[in-house]
Amino acid sequence: MKTLKNKKVVIIADWLTNQGGAEQVVTALADLFPDAPIYTSVYNKGAIPALATRDIRGSWLQSLPAFVRHKHQFLLPFFPGAFARLDLAEFDIIISSSSAFAKNVRKTRPEQLHICYCHTPTRYLYNARQEYLESYPLPWWLKPFKGLLPELLDRLTKQDLVGAKGVDYFISNSDFIAARIKKYYGRKATTIYPCTDTKKFLSRDKKEMPGDENTYFLALGRFIPYKRFDLLVETFAKNGLPLKLGGIGPELERCKRLVAEKQAKNIEFLEFVPYAELSNLYAEARAFLFPAEEDFGLTPVEAMASGVPVIAFGKGGAMESVTRSTGLFFEEQTPRSLQFAIDEFIQIEQEFSSDEIVSHAKMFSVENFQRQILEFIKSKI
Repeated sequence: MKTLKNKKVVIIADWLTNQGGAEQVVTALADLFPDAPIYTSVYNKGAIPALATRDIRGSWLQSLPAFVRHKHQFLLPFFPGAFARLDLAEFDIIISSSSAFAKNVRKTRPEQLHICYCHTPTRYLYNARQEYLESYPLPWWLKPFKGLLPELLDRLTKQDLVGAKGVDYFISNSDFIAARIKKYYGRKATTIYPCTDTKKFLSRDKKEMPGDENTYFLALGRFIPYKRFDLLVETFAKNGLPLKLGGIGPELERCKRLVAEKQAKNIEFLEFVPYAELSNLYAEARAFLFPAEEDFGLTPVEAMASGVPVIAFGKGGAMESVTRSTGLFFEEQTPRSLQFAIDEFIQIEQEFSSDEIVSHAKMFSVENFQRQILEFIKSKI
């Protein structure tokens, strides 16, 4: 039986500046390997309470002033080199959790093992490059340099491909992403779905009956273009149903302006929602909305762990987490297509079983994730 005994493990994260799906994966890895230090580009102390007592080591970028580190997106040109400079010689097993450049760390000994848990090949370098160039909101002081972005992204793509070659084995967070890894890196990946603390949500009961006129639809996430919160605003401004939107990001103000223009008093912006408050927020929702073509997406899993059905765009990772027993899909990212799905949901919502939805969500538990990760690593030693 292959064992990890006497193997020194290190965990690498892109950044640790706020709580999100990737950070939940890092937390699960950290719990699996309690003695492993965590290296990252930049981090905010206290941003992820579950890692508050862990040995977190930043790159040279961590020495920059806090107001610069907090906008880690603008440090983009420096990320590949910052990870490549990390000295990991003392470790036997390197586990990187990456949607950017954490995989750019370098092995110093041939017997070292580097396993990358890949959330996606970097979106703004590959499949969504044009979308980011056209629609990602830049601060005013960066707009004069927008013409230089294609050249920068070309350079970063070359560095990313170099980093990918240094990975021994890829784990993908969905079959959807495994296909991207094959397309862009020419590498095979094994899918292990990401996790959330499903137990946190299991004891929650809905306080409103499905169909109650005061029960709201819910969406949570970062307000960035591809998440398509604008689609939710446009749709619910017309149908008048209660909608709560949680999250922050560069698209937030634009969505607020849309709501004001349409005088949609049925739409409420919650902005940042503390993790401790999520359970009640999910549990009281009529349905959870997921309009993005996402790599995987943990928010639908958290909603399902609360027994709440999901209405999702029918592409991407959601096709692997949501089933016809736990939700339904809409075909196009248009208000008409989304409204059609909402109408269908209202007609059949009494057919959804909260117990069945909760049971399905258990396959994305932390324990199941850790067991599969451990088995994978042991098979590669």
